[in-house]
Amino acid sequence: TVSEVMTPRSVINYVNKNDVIGPLMLNELHITGHSRFPVIENDLDHVVGLLYTKDLVTLSDKQSKTAGEVMDSRVYYINADQTLNHALTAFLKARHHMFIVVNEYRETAGVVTLEDVVEAFLGYKIIDEFDQHDDLRVVAERKANKNNNPPDAINV
Repeated sequence: TVSEVMTPRSVINYVNKNDVIGPLMLNELHITGHSRFPVIENDLDHVVGLLYTKDLVTLSDKQSKTAGEVMDSRVYYINADQTLNHALTAFLKARHHMFIVVNEYRETAGVVTLEDVVEAFLGYKIIDEFDQHDDLRVVAERKANKNNNPPDAINV
């Protein structure tokens, strides 16, 4: 399923719609090695677009712009329970390389890329020159925030 290959929510690199695109942001985005970033409004459960680094490199207007002004407002969502066959078909039909993965409550669960699905079908990871980690799920487990876990919490 999509949930088995997606990048988990806790390690998604995203941009806020109101962030100004400037040298610091460009550097931060470059360091991630990613070429696409979800653009959010308020929080990660409100993805309003995608930002492509290729579009930032070619900005001709020297005026400051926000991510919201430069983003592509087309956002594709896929349910975490969908099969990888369904995801591959959707990628080919949409001609898009990144989907926002949602759970049954339409909350952002993660992101999935065409590369994630192809890797699952091939049975091995495609590691390129920009990949800093072989498996982002391991990073997510290490960086877990332990959310919703106050000292007196009772799990039922």
